[in-house]
Amino acid sequence: MTRSKRMAPVKDLADEREREAGAAVAVARRALEDGERKLKQLKDYRAEYLSKISQGAPDGVRLANYHAFLGRLASAIETQDGEVTGLLATLERATDAWRERRIEAASIERAVEKLASGERRAADKRAEREADERSIQRVILNRETR
Repeated sequence: MTRSKRMAPVKDLADEREREAGAAVAVARRALEDGERKLKQLKDYRAEYLSKISQGAPDGVRLANYHAFLGRLASAIETQDGEVTGLLATLERATDAWRERRIEAASIERAVEKLASGERRAADKRAEREADERSIQRVILNRETR
């Protein structure tokens, strides 16, 4: 078995690791998008409630409830903002890992191609040498039969 064929499982493993890393990037990207969407919703709710307060003068109890609700909403926004920051970091790590796996897979692929190319050149030289030897043998046989 040629060296390039023996390297095929290594190349397949590197390709699989790259695919898995790419899938992890996709998962991280979707999670980040979901987190950003939730953060936007929370900020939109806050803006809506702030506009309702400014539209009229609610009584004291209602105003206290609005402020309490806005406090909880601000806390939720802060928590979600922290989660989005964490999700962004996760996406960056996953992307970095994917890039490393891609470089690794490409390097192995180039090495396998180089081995295969060398094997083809060696096979071509062998075939040429064999053809030359057959030609020489024919010439010798032709001289002997004369």
